[in-house]
Amino acid sequence: MSVIARVYIVRHGETDWNRRRIIQGHIDTELNASGLAQAALAAEALKDVPFVQAFTSDLQRASKTAEIILERQRHPGAVLVKDQALRERFMGERQGEVGPSNKPAPSLETGESIVKRSIGWWNQTIVKYVSSLTTGDEPCQNVLVASHGGLISTLIRTLILSKVLFAPDMKVGSCFNASITLVEYRMTGVGRNRAVDGWVLKYADVSHLIKRLPLVQENVDVENTQS
Repeated sequence: MSVIARVYIVRHGETDWNRRRIIQGHIDTELNASGLAQAALAAEALKDVPFVQAFTSDLQRASKTAEIILERQRHPGAVLVKDQALRERFMGERQGEVGPSNKPAPSLETGESIVKRSIGWWNQTIVKYVSSLTTGDEPCQNVLVASHGGLISTLIRTLILSKVLFAPDMKVGSCFNASITLVEYRMTGVGRNRAVDGWVLKYADVSHLIKRLPLVQENVDVENTQS
């Protein structure tokens, strides 16, 4: 068995709207001072991971987090690709409202839509890339993805419901700011018996943050997804 790829999925650092419990969705908010510090701590935790590819939501709270991580790299080289498909769930008319909000939101992105968007991006980008690592002889390829709490939790739950395995003690709960989720792909067997297995090894890990900075415990975007 050989590890052929690891995908590090990082939620963006804190924003003032996170702190004030304002629903963001696609609103392009920026990191606050705590968010910048959180991103720097995530960068420190990942500084020795040689990323070969990097992807981010085009919203600045995610892209700035990714930029800070890549700036700290001891093995620079990954080009950061911005993609709208990695945005948070579109919250419609509730965007800008203090949560919890019962405001009617006919344009709220459906649960089915964000599942389709997140797993569609993963299959077209990550799975396709992993499939190109055909020999299993290359060193492990590391990929950075920066996104949002709602999309990350949706993606991981969807992967677990498919063929991706997960650590037995892992729970998919809150996805904290600047947390790190790790998905690993391993090649087993040889020849016709060769297969690639995906494993979720960590979900929303904050061990690099927990003793250094206070964390916002809620994600009002995720809490306000019922139409």
